[in-house]
Amino acid sequence: MNRQSAIGNLKSRRILLIFPRERGVKFSNDTLYPFPMLGLTLLAALFPKHYKVEIVNEVIDEVNLEADVDLVGITGLTCVIKRAYEIADHFRKRGVKVILGGVHPSLLPEEAKEHADSVLIGEAEGILDQLINDFEVGRLKPFYKNSDWSELKGLPFPRRDLLSRHHHSLFRAIETTRGCPNRCDFCSVPIMNGNRYRLRSLEEVDQELSSFIKKKGEYIFLTDDNVTANKNYALNLFEIFKRHRVRWMGFTTIQIAMDEEILRKAKESGCVSLFIGFESLVQENLNGVSKRFVPAEELGDLVKIIQSHGIGIQSAFMFGFDEDDQTIFKKTVEFVQKNRIELPTFSILTPFPGTPLRKRLEAEGRIFDNDWSHYDMSHVVFKPKKMTVQELQDGYLWAQKYTCSPRSILKRLLWGPKNHFFFFLMSNFVLRGAQMDMIRRIKNAQIPIAK
Repeated sequence: MNRQSAIGNLKSRRILLIFPRERGVKFSNDTLYPFPMLGLTLLAALFPKHYKVEIVNEVIDEVNLEADVDLVGITGLTCVIKRAYEIADHFRKRGVKVILGGVHPSLLPEEAKEHADSVLIGEAEGILDQLINDFEVGRLKPFYKNSDWSELKGLPFPRRDLLSRHHHSLFRAIETTRGCPNRCDFCSVPIMNGNRYRLRSLEEVDQELSSFIKKKGEYIFLTDDNVTANKNYALNLFEIFKRHRVRWMGFTTIQIAMDEEILRKAKESGCVSLFIGFESLVQENLNGVSKRFVPAEELGDLVKIIQSHGIGIQSAFMFGFDEDDQTIFKKTVEFVQKNRIELPTFSILTPFPGTPLRKRLEAEGRIFDNDWSHYDMSHVVFKPKKMTVQELQDGYLWAQKYTCSPRSILKRLLWGPKNHFFFFLMSNFVLRGAQMDMIRRIKNAQIPIAK
């Protein structure tokens, strides 16, 4: 085949990228119009320009299992991996090549390989070109993995144009850093993205914002695991946000309350909300998951410092740590109500594959449920130390139901600091529908509970 013919064939390559989801199943963080995804749009941007790429998010779109495509790429979270495998098996039976990637396939590549022609382990940057070359010559390898963490320089901008109109039109997602220096034993981020905190060029971040920010006050969501881990970088980043006059939300730690300068600059740059992983109110639990920097007895005061700067808080608490007993649910809910946390979220400690937590619980013989669909952080899959499995499950559902009730929401917001009141009022009630649906689904399910 001559070069011209080869190029002609390459132009006909059709790629389907899928974010799988079980139809009719809602998780506690679902919204009517989901936030624009970043992972698959970043992946799509790495394909050659002569490839025709389509993205399907099964949360809102329907995947055409009979689509005329040359290659299917499926990303898989643990809780939806069954669906990912189902889709993969269907396309492979049709003779279509399938690549599995994302968190779960990266953590359990041998399992994933049973349902795929190749498994892409970890980040796609730096290795996807090799995968594409092998695909074009018909010699896909079983596994692809970078030998080192890729740098974030010169990355193409995400293909946001490929997202369907059903995605939330008020928000744009952007990534400025990767990796997390913390070593929480329940978290897969260090495994997927490393502990080394990698930074994008501020100039490239500025250019990307300029490509989609059209007017003052547009909302952006930072997907970084900890936007303030590098103070100097964060301060420079905030100046860019300020110049673009955006409103933004992002992830950080409670340590931000201990630095008045960075907190003030965050507010000036348009920060609306910070997602903070409090995890627990029990110091022994925090120490056990390598969060010794969090003083449990000072959390209430630190919350007030952040709120006094006009920034709202989306808090994350986990139930099921070894020092948790039946009193933890009421204690946590009272903390949320007393401190007027604008948007509280709860989850059950979950031993995801590959994490230190899972290795420890497996060694102790405490994991009783290996149905991956239950690894959605709303089901108990292991035996806690100081309460029964049923007590942990019921306590979590009670806390979730209590704080998403209209009375609880209004009490927190009406008598709270009123930071971005209507934004958080809308956010609470938008999430409430999915939270109540999840509560009913779990209560009605006939799931065997270990004693």
